Formats: sequence, C-alpha cells, structure tokens
Amino acid sequence: MFDLPLQDMKRAGDMLLDVDDTIHFELRFSHGPQRLMQVQGSLKGEVTLECQRCLGSVRQAINSEFLWGLVTTEEAAENLPRTHEPVFIEKDVLELLPAIEDELILALPLVAYHPPEDCKLPQHLQLQETQAQEPEKKHNPFSALADLKKSLKSGQ
Repeated sequence: MFDLPLQDMKRAGDMLLDVDDTIHFELRFSHGPQRLMQVQGSLKGEVTLECQRCLGSVRQAINSEFLWGLVTTEEAAENLPRTHEPVFIEKDVLELLPAIEDELILALPLVAYHPPEDCKLPQHLQLQETQAQEPEKKHNPFSALADLKKSLKSGQ
C-alpha cells in the first residue's frame, strides 16, 4: 500500500477543505481475458469536506475499489467488459496521478453532511428552521362568506 498526499491533487483539492491529508492506494497490474492489460486497485483514507447543512468541516471516510482496463483507442474502450473502467494510455505510458485522482473524485460523496446530532447550524438558520416547522395560521379570504352562510342557515 502506498501513500499519496492530497496536496499533489489539484482538481480534488478544489473540492476539499483540507489538503494536508493522505490517501492510501494499492494497485495490482495483470493481464485479464484476451491479454487485456488491467489494474485492480483500492483507495482508502479520510478527507475533510464542507458540511452542506452548517458549512463547517466534516471528516468523510473514503473506501473505493476499482478495476481499470488499459486502452489506447475509443474502440478498445467500447469493447471492454462491463466490469472494467477504461483508462487511456498514450505511448505505453500510464499517468497514475490523474487516474488515481479521478478515482478519488468519483469516491467523494455528492453531498457531505454531519450526522444531525453533530451538525451545528448557525443561529439565524436555527430560528428559520423552527419557524418553518410551526405552521402559521393563514387568513382565509372566504371566511366572511362562511360566516354569512352560517348566519343565513341559523336565520331560517
């Protein structure tokens, strides 16, 4: 297993609050069916994201496994088994850092939240949230007609 500092990942770093963390990765190179060059790997670690509820920092565990099929053409990518993700190589060279960074980005959650009991909403948002939970009594413009109808019924 190898360690990779998040500081080296510019695109992923833009999505994170803290790039001082390290991601652990493991790669196993082999030939699959029909002499397909493949890489089986995993990513593990923790990253710091922004909580979308309170805008504070939240730690998120990352644990991802992947299977790449190394290809040189679009046609080869289309013919990969469904179990493989295509990774393009040029001049028999695999650029590992961008490929691992892509896997990290795919492993990030779409939206990061603290557990509700740990989330600290700003004071002005807490007030809005409690007000939204209390139903307001709305004035019904037709209530006068309802009163008139009741008085007509009682008058008969």
